Amino acid sequence: MKPTLIIQGNFDQASQLIRQLLVADLPLECVVMSNVTDDAPRYQALMVASALAPQMTLRVGTAVDYGKADWLIVLDRAAQETAPAAEVAELRLFMNRIVENGFKGQLVFCGDHDELLTYFAWKFSGLNRSQIWGLGTFPLARLLTFRLGERLGVGVTAVQAAVVGTAAKPIVAWSRTYVGPAPILMYLANEDAKFNAEDLGKMASWLEREAGEDQQMLRSMALIRLLEADLTNQPLIASVTNIHDEEPAYAAATPVLVNASGVKRLTNLALSEDEQQEFAEQGQLLRENIATIAGQQTEGRA
Repeated sequence: MKPTLIIQGNFDQASQLIRQLLVADLPLECVVMSNVTDDAPRYQALMVASALAPQMTLRVGTAVDYGKADWLIVLDRAAQETAPAAEVAELRLFMNRIVENGFKGQLVFCGDHDELLTYFAWKFSGLNRSQIWGLGTFPLARLLTFRLGERLGVGVTAVQAAVVGTAAKPIVAWSRTYVGPAPILMYLANEDAKFNAEDLGKMASWLEREAGEDQQMLRSMALIRLLEADLTNQPLIASVTNIHDEEPAYAAATPVLVNASGVKRLTNLALSEDEQQEFAEQGQLLRENIATIAGQQTEGRA
């Protein structure tokens, strides 16, 4: 029996992800949940096209499908950007609905503000924190990996780029970025390397600019990579958004093991002194945002 993947989000994002999944043709039962009733007929052309993807099935779902889901992928649910406090208010009702319908799978946030939504979904649902995560900085880490491979003239598999924090404000952890067996900082010491510390700074600035652009395509590609790894029983260590249970708790992207059961922290994050300070400052800001939103809860509609 094929695992079940539910996609929930606005039509534009959901249809784009479905198109990419059809091309990847993963062995999945893909169920799309319409945000509004009028959206359901709009998926008909994609369901027809799914006949050309032998391994993947596609249909529009109902509430009972939540109890069957192995993964529930939550994209941006509004057509335009919604204030985080309003998103969280809607999230509370959404979490009530899926829990009432027996959801026990992995809840994966693949849109904006995934660090806030991951945290509040955990608080609202009572689900294990290993079941709830977001794509975080993993799409940007993949982008940086490919750019470094191109810049250094090495294969992509030889590069391990580390990016932590949030998708909107990524922190490049050069101290944990490797080229082959060597840290990239040691690689810079090689006289033959046509790459220096100034280049690292420029690349970090470039990634910050890319983080300010639309990441939808990067997120879809990163999600499919993680699904492929799970389906082939080859779990990845990836910098995805996960719950940090220090007091007070918050969610941010750090390297964890992503497998068919969810996310699992393997070791404590070890960064350079400057990187650690920047990460700690970002964590404090995230805690403050959580406290502000928790105090502004309003009624929402799921």
